[in-house]
Amino acid sequence: MNVAFDADAIRAISPAALSAYARLNGWKKTEAFGRYSDIYVGTDMPEVVLPRTQRLADYPDVVLRLAQIFAEVAEMSELELLHELTLADHDAIHVRASGDHTVSVTDGIALIAGAKEVISAAARSLFGRPKAVYQGRPTKEVSEYLQGIRLGNVEHGSLAVTLLPPPVPPTVERTEHVDPDMWMNGEPIQRQAAWRLADALCATRDAMAGTIGGEGHAFGDAIARGTSANLCDALAEMTARFETLDLSLTWALTRPVPHSDTVVRFGFTKGESTILEEAAAALRERRVQSELRMSAVIEGLRRRGHEVTLRTELDGKTQTVMAHLSSRDYERAIDIHKENVTVELVGDLECWGRQRSLLNAHIVG
Repeated sequence: MNVAFDADAIRAISPAALSAYARLNGWKKTEAFGRYSDIYVGTDMPEVVLPRTQRLADYPDVVLRLAQIFAEVAEMSELELLHELTLADHDAIHVRASGDHTVSVTDGIALIAGAKEVISAAARSLFGRPKAVYQGRPTKEVSEYLQGIRLGNVEHGSLAVTLLPPPVPPTVERTEHVDPDMWMNGEPIQRQAAWRLADALCATRDAMAGTIGGEGHAFGDAIARGTSANLCDALAEMTARFETLDLSLTWALTRPVPHSDTVVRFGFTKGESTILEEAAAALRERRVQSELRMSAVIEGLRRRGHEVTLRTELDGKTQTVMAHLSSRDYERAIDIHKENVTVELVGDLECWGRQRSLLNAHIVG
């Protein structure tokens, strides 16, 4: 078996990755095999014995034998199969830019640097507060998260790189009925960071479409989901260099994501770089009033993003303010809206033209 993986790389493939791959592809555990292994069987597939620990003296050899079986069943190369297993514990981030078989060193470095800035901007909105623009150095939590990201395989053809955040712990207990609005609250921080990145990219794509459709407040609405001037700047820098730019996330096989595809993708084109540049400039011009307390009437509710429309008095005038709430506060807002009473909130009021948004909002009292 001739594959470009050394023993250390193979040993790093976890037993959880092996069992997750087997279950996903039709094998089922039937019984234990000794103290440290389990037997898996599948229809019209060979029986396999999967280890439960990496502390076996011949663990790399066991993984290689299993990879050979898995590859034959999947009709793929052993190298591809091993690569898939190395990603199984990670919410992997893939960045691909169009180009010839080679790209300039400058463009290659810019792509990786831009990807880091995109990840950093999304992480800052998770570990801190969602803001229109982040200034100064990232916090300690963000820096430590970025430090834990590793550069995976660089693919041939178009410039494509894989970034591997720290491994995601495997699912310990499965719940049959998961609330789609609450499930993320109990997820480990590695998963929350990857999910915030995906949501920030989705919000940015939605805001671009909204802007093209004449919605002047689209990027302002996207801030609560992780869009910022920093993120738009990084995307603009990358898209300006290549005809197309694709970012995707592959969720860890060892911790499936409910209510989501295994892979989520976001595409950008060179022509869209000017929209991103304009959005970044506009986001920097937003005015912020921190920790503002307001009394308001809830006029509208939208489940997506836990968004509420408020009517309140600002600067002596009746104003409409948009706010995104936590899952718990959104449920409270539904009851308050039904009762048709005022609600007290605290948050950061951002003004952008005629648009008013209450960020980091929470109900008090």
